[in-house]
Amino acid sequence: MSDEKIRQLMMKIVDGVASPEEEKAMAEAIKENEKWRSELQAFIKIKEVTEKMQFKDLPDSYWTGYWSDIYRRTERTFAWILMSIGSIVILGFFAYMALSRFYSDPDISLLLKVGVSMALLGVIIMVISILRERLFARKRERYEKEVER
Repeated sequence: MSDEKIRQLMMKIVDGVASPEEEKAMAEAIKENEKWRSELQAFIKIKEVTEKMQFKDLPDSYWTGYWSDIYRRTERTFAWILMSIGSIVILGFFAYMALSRFYSDPDISLLLKVGVSMALLGVIIMVISILRERLFARKRERYEKEVER
């Protein structure tokens, strides 16, 4: 019997799902080579130890802080998303109003109007993204003036 097959038998025995024939085959393998007995004993010991393991109970104060932090992060993320979308809509509206003659001119092709709209929307999104990042970085970079980069 191959080593791989013997190890599979060991796992079945350790898990308690081996049939009587498989247990006899394992006993035969142990008779042929004593190393299998020590390996089987090691696996049984590992299973006993892992079954007794438990996670350490954390105090209630930890969970209170954890859930409030999750709520705060979710709330702020949602607020940033809404502020970003609102800013994009407002700036997009002002850009449309500023270019209303451009959009209403029938001599300008639709492709050019779409291209200008996409570029303008991209610029608006980029400006809002950069402003948001700078606001976030300003809170995090407390020693910016003292550190030379």
